[in-house]
Amino acid sequence: MSDVKMMTKDLTPYQDRTALIGVFTALSIVFGIAENFIGLPLPGLRLGLANIGIMLAITMLDFKAAFAVAFLKAIIVPLVTGNFIVKVSIGLPATLASTFLMLTYFKLCGRFITSVSMGALGGLVHITVQFFMAGILYIQSPAIYGLLPYFAAVSTACGIFTGYTALMINGYLKRSQ
Repeated sequence: MSDVKMMTKDLTPYQDRTALIGVFTALSIVFGIAENFIGLPLPGLRLGLANIGIMLAITMLDFKAAFAVAFLKAIIVPLVTGNFIVKVSIGLPATLASTFLMLTYFKLCGRFITSVSMGALGGLVHITVQFFMAGILYIQSPAIYGLLPYFAAVSTACGIFTGYTALMINGYLKRSQ
């Protein structure tokens, strides 16, 4: 019997779902905190590893679970890493918007897509919303949008990487059930 099946064999479907939400949220939070120690060439840019838990919730659970994971990640990671107000005012709308669009994309095209394309979409939407929120709240200059294409290209590439990672984890979890 596999490890995952062994751990969840006595759980009801509701308990199993709740446990998975907890696992995906914890995964997102741990990756979100760890990401702060990974340097990338563009300031403020992250790999998006924290979004793996959200993508797993989208593909393995449902929209409520995905939004729960996304919301908790967007609140708890800034609480732990600091600069709460700025990170939440920019990151929470971006996380919720990217989660909504990834969910919509998955629901409309589910069996024809993978987490890789979903991650690319999520990365692009996330950075775009972050730029618009920063432009509205903090940097009232149109010059900020001149940087968006560069950040969008890198964010899409990072989204492809995190999507591929989510695809590998999802495959492992499905094989172990």
